[in-house]
Amino acid sequence: MLSIRQRGRKILILERNMKKRLVMLIALCLATVFALPAPSARAATLPENQNIRIGLYYGSNALPGANLLNSTGSGYRLGYYNDALEFQTLASTAETAISVVKTQNVYYFPLLSDGFQGYTDAQTSEIAVGCYHIQLPGSYATYEETMAAVAASGVAGAFPAWINGTYYVRTGAYLDADAVNAANAALGIEGTTVVGTSTGGVSVVKTGTAQILFQFDGGSQIALGVLPGLDDSVKTTTWFKGRKYFGGFRFERIGGGNLTVVNILYLEDYVNCVISQEMSNSWPVEALKAQACCARTYAARLNRHAAYHFDLCATVDCQAYPGAGQIGANTTQAVEETAGMYVWYGDELAETYYYSSNGGASEDVRNIWNSNVDLPYLCGVVDPYEATVADKIYLYNWTYTFTSDKLTEKMRASGRNCAQIVNLYVSAYTDLGNVRSITLVDANGDSWSFYGSNATTFLGVRSIRFNISGGGTYYVNDGAQLSGISGAYAIGGDGTTSQITTGTMPYVITGSGVEQLPASSSDTFTVTGSGWGHNVGMSQWGAYAMSLQGFTYDQILKFYYPGVEIR
Repeated sequence: MLSIRQRGRKILILERNMKKRLVMLIALCLATVFALPAPSARAATLPENQNIRIGLYYGSNALPGANLLNSTGSGYRLGYYNDALEFQTLASTAETAISVVKTQNVYYFPLLSDGFQGYTDAQTSEIAVGCYHIQLPGSYATYEETMAAVAASGVAGAFPAWINGTYYVRTGAYLDADAVNAANAALGIEGTTVVGTSTGGVSVVKTGTAQILFQFDGGSQIALGVLPGLDDSVKTTTWFKGRKYFGGFRFERIGGGNLTVVNILYLEDYVNCVISQEMSNSWPVEALKAQACCARTYAARLNRHAAYHFDLCATVDCQAYPGAGQIGANTTQAVEETAGMYVWYGDELAETYYYSSNGGASEDVRNIWNSNVDLPYLCGVVDPYEATVADKIYLYNWTYTFTSDKLTEKMRASGRNCAQIVNLYVSAYTDLGNVRSITLVDANGDSWSFYGSNATTFLGVRSIRFNISGGGTYYVNDGAQLSGISGAYAIGGDGTTSQITTGTMPYVITGSGVEQLPASSSDTFTVTGSGWGHNVGMSQWGAYAMSLQGFTYDQILKFYYPGVEIR
């Protein structure tokens, strides 16, 4: 089948079959809309000084050991966070570089695969922290009593251990039972025992050594907390995996595995860090203030990662959180001037979705994620502001090219049983000019439609604001698009209708009545668009542009979330 593509005038597609020409009438139908998960539920606001738990490493990325290095402040308090996220001190160390390791055999390696030093399961060096220890006789109620007993023991390498609420004195870190038994016999102290820990146990060691500074085992109920700084006289920052962090850390062996590392810090400090990444300290303060309110409101819905016992992750799956390394005077001012301010719709916190840029218009949430979800303030608006700063936006305008073979490969990889894909086109636009759905057609005439965010995800393009050219699209009478001639119906001059079959040759009559043969069909499709993101809620670059034009942060928020209040 040869295709025809002609814009700007009405055309009639004719079929020559038995020397008869029929004028086609075409009816197009859309497939059922795919339902996607609704946005998450709302929750209550938080006090300004509330701590929040941010997951840094967890699941398959959990660590055998984690290194901390003082940046601002010195030493560490060791203990745990209670249910109210208040730190309870059990011990302390003046060391500036410490590591927390699981109480299984681990080995120090000066250069891990991520470029940092640390402890690993692999036997990579002679510096090993073993899981067998010698426990000296006696138990103690306080850390001070325990440290006095450590000093009085005269045993080299003795260290305090807090095991399920009781302090003990231990020594050594042996790799196997034979080694610890031999060492215990050589020690020659009556009443000693060979011990290990539960699957929840961790040790705090001096980084780069096998020297244990403190051992902690709260079972599966209480995880070790580390609070940098020996007191609260300075606002501490701590290096971890090449980034600086405010607040403290929790190290938990969920299910007895590697360490789930959680950063626990004040909400306002968290917001400061987020906006430094989601925007930039160099951006105008009013744009940063709008972003701060969005980030704070989003963070108010705690416990998004309940399975790993923290509130939000540090990636764009929640909010991008790079630690404190990128904050500055502008981000700090933005947070201070909006402290405690949230975005509300009536008596509920709003769903403050945001994205990089929309290409000219945001979109109704129901057209992106779920046809049954319709939040009044998550409605699309025409955005005249982004275009004024388009020259500053990386890849604001973009183009992707797909071959028929590539589309067929993508369809089959997604589990769809299709013949060769022969057409791709936009089958519906929203009222704001964004793509509502795309349709793919194979050589058998079967078609598949993708809606909203499913369309961008399938194609892998940057936003829903695009057009598609190329391929075998037919444009008929009223501007409707037809993916192919086969299966369409035509009506003849005598009023009779017949279905067009595969292999027939379409003809064109232009407005001037000239008959033309169509051009050959292309197997290449070009997707041309603008913007980057899901287009729901606030455009970050739009906020940037509005702030340059003198709009305040609350005016920016009320433009992108119509009907909200900031309080």
